[in-house]
Amino acid sequence: MGLHMLGSKKIIIQRGKEASQTPIGRALFSFFLRTDMQSSVVTGNPMFLDESWWKNDPLYHMAIPQEAPILLAADAALVKLCVIVAKITILKRYSTMKRVKLLAKIKKDPDPAKGYQSLYARQEQQIRKQVKELQRELELWHKGLPAWFGSLHTDQMLDGEEDINSSDIVEIMPQRYPHHSIAVVLSCAFAANIQLWRVANPDELNPSPLVGALVHALLRAFLATPQSADSMSISNVWIAALFLKKQVHREWLEDVIKRRIRDTDFWCWKFALHGIQHEWATQDGKEDGRFKSMPTGAQEVVPGVSENLWHADGVMIPKLEVLTNEDEVVGSPEGKRMPYRFKGDTKLFQDRDSDDEDEAGGNTDGTAEPEGEIPRRIPLNASFIDDY
Repeated sequence: MGLHMLGSKKIIIQRGKEASQTPIGRALFSFFLRTDMQSSVVTGNPMFLDESWWKNDPLYHMAIPQEAPILLAADAALVKLCVIVAKITILKRYSTMKRVKLLAKIKKDPDPAKGYQSLYARQEQQIRKQVKELQRELELWHKGLPAWFGSLHTDQMLDGEEDINSSDIVEIMPQRYPHHSIAVVLSCAFAANIQLWRVANPDELNPSPLVGALVHALLRAFLATPQSADSMSISNVWIAALFLKKQVHREWLEDVIKRRIRDTDFWCWKFALHGIQHEWATQDGKEDGRFKSMPTGAQEVVPGVSENLWHADGVMIPKLEVLTNEDEVVGSPEGKRMPYRFKGDTKLFQDRDSDDEDEAGGNTDGTAEPEGEIPRRIPLNASFIDDY
């Protein structure tokens, strides 16, 4: 897949930006950009095209009018959302590498006099500010949608959904939308919010009630999509599945995915199912269900892309304690080495890649839940970072 994406990227760049704005050129370009976005979500790598291309689609600059046809509104909404998701993917990689780098220093020299712990707290403060900025972009994106661009029964954003992990729901039911394209777009938005929570809370495996509500909303939206939209749905379902805590919901989702596999034989579903089962087994401390090995040669096709796709680095996001040891390659003839990471051409966040950020105050742990009784339905437009 990496070879195909790199080849397509070269063709698109050689044709130029104007060629991607003609009717046929725009259709091909938007398909590539969405494929690029979805693959980057899974690999954890930046998109192959840099940010100067993300807004090249003419629909990005179009305000979506209330009277817009459904498919045009959904198309434009997804174009705008892809830009935000691309930024989230880069922030995920940036924040992970920053944390791993500093944790390695703390592990090597835990002496408080070095000041690494306080530096780590300031670094977390900075990452959480960046998460908050992208949350605001998602909020503005949603406010720019037509009023009818949502579910038919309730306003999911204001009225919310139940936290699936604390509800007594056994079988998750599909939400109803004016058209399945709206369900596809909103499932991507729900997944983006879940990813942002993961960036802010990298080692927290017990999702907050808001995340449980987003997982519920995402899976209901997914059930409203046809099999023809699976290529846009799989990574979203994968992201949500990792936060299902009840066995009854896990078994239900396994059955849903297996039915899709029987109907479509789509290899991406098979890959996602194995990844989901692996993470569930890891969370539960079980060996049965985990990946056993990587196929020989899988990491050799496109360095920094193929192996990251196989590991699904962007979706799985292992605990930081594991990542601090990821340079210890067992059986490698070179011994310890840092694995090559595909960096892409983006410049986002790189200008902030310094251990000398200005000291900032405020809460930095981000794990405290509001006191009081948790409502059954949780508004999906609530923020999980309220200290800025």
